[in-house]
Amino acid sequence: MARKRVGNKRERIIAAAARFFGEKGYHNTTTAQIAEAAGVAAGTIYIYFSSKEELLVAVFEEFLGVHMERLREGIASEQHPEARIRRLLQLGLELMEQNPDSARIFLSQLRQSTEMIKMVAKRSSRAYKDIIEEVLEDGIRRGVCRKMNVRATAAMLFGAFQMTVLDWVAEDCSYSLSSEADELAKFVLLGVSCHDGADASKGE
Repeated sequence: MARKRVGNKRERIIAAAARFFGEKGYHNTTTAQIAEAAGVAAGTIYIYFSSKEELLVAVFEEFLGVHMERLREGIASEQHPEARIRRLLQLGLELMEQNPDSARIFLSQLRQSTEMIKMVAKRSSRAYKDIIEEVLEDGIRRGVCRKMNVRATAAMLFGAFQMTVLDWVAEDCSYSLSSEADELAKFVLLGVSCHDGADASKGE
């Protein structure tokens, strides 16, 4: 049976959970802490979520829903495959920087949780890699990118993105993550042999 929403309590609960899960970790956070921060009674959480685990899934899926929508809108505004790759990486890092608590959950807590959480993480990773694959395939069709194993290359690109964010999180988000986008884009473009990457390699 669908859970009934009352006002914006559900949204407040999700926002409070994201903050606590990001700062303290999933296992070190109690539903009582989340409820107090959200301004609701402890039992109210269970009107919307059957468990703390389901609440973590909601936090993750809400963030990713917005994340993926903005990524697709961003790359749709660019025509050239190279520009789309740059935009994809820039937006991805900006969104993580704007949501440090969700970034921490995305990169750490989800790898240590249950099968249910891992399944959500796997689905979200697949969604991000699907976008990358679409951009690379377009680049190959238009002769901008070299022929490649698109699935493997998308996984490598996603891995580079994750490690860039992971290093930022490990450093307590103490520097501008979005400022890393240009260097990451150059690294990726050189690897897929887009025009500026090919030109840059000739000059080395």
